[in-house]
Amino acid sequence: MSKHSGKIAVVSGGTGGLGHIVCERLLTTGAEVIALHSGRRDQRVETEKIRHRFPLYSDRAVDVTDEHAVQRFYDEFLSVSRRVDILCNLTGGILGKSLIEDLPLQQLRDLFRLNAESCFLMMRGALRSMKVHGFGRIINIAARPAVVPEPMRGGYDVAKAAVVSLTRAAAEEVRGYQNITVNAIAPGTILTDANKEWGSEDEMKKWVTPEQIADTILMLCGERGAAMNGQIIHMFEKDDHGIT
Repeated sequence: MSKHSGKIAVVSGGTGGLGHIVCERLLTTGAEVIALHSGRRDQRVETEKIRHRFPLYSDRAVDVTDEHAVQRFYDEFLSVSRRVDILCNLTGGILGKSLIEDLPLQQLRDLFRLNAESCFLMMRGALRSMKVHGFGRIINIAARPAVVPEPMRGGYDVAKAAVVSLTRAAAEEVRGYQNITVNAIAPGTILTDANKEWGSEDEMKKWVTPEQIADTILMLCGERGAAMNGQIIHMFEKDDHGIT
């Protein structure tokens, strides 16, 4: 039996450059996977490939930044599946660069909505289910700038820092539940097709691969990750010697 056989995983941002790798990894270990996406891009080719290989895969358009849309998803999903065992929050984005003094307030709000509010809304619904059933694994995607802030990305820095704080706060709240954990991964630049469009060959050699992140997620979901709670796992560029 595969190690995640019978587990139900929800992956927000599940059809993106990182998301489809995470979904495939979970599927190969026996999990049932529901990939959430915005619906704003045509995802049919990629999702059809995965669906053809894995009958336990499905995808659904859900605006994870909208409270009512997320609540509808959980109401409908839980009425059928009854529970969420694994939640991977991969939704996020940078939305350009700007000095703080030039950063429009609306862009700051958009960054919080995309990165932090989406994480909060998805976690809130999953935690309610997990606490009832006594099992759960939540893995959020933060970012290197959440722990090592970068210039020209002040809004993104603080939005991802909020993801880190949400992770740690939720981890404290589940400490009384033996089999529920909440952790986050803070990667540097990820080697996705979208990032390859602007990265140099030398830069790309240093970047974290989606496969490396997906393998870390699988570890956190499995038995080896059961003792890890409230951890922020740094996966920075290969020549980054640590946090200052």
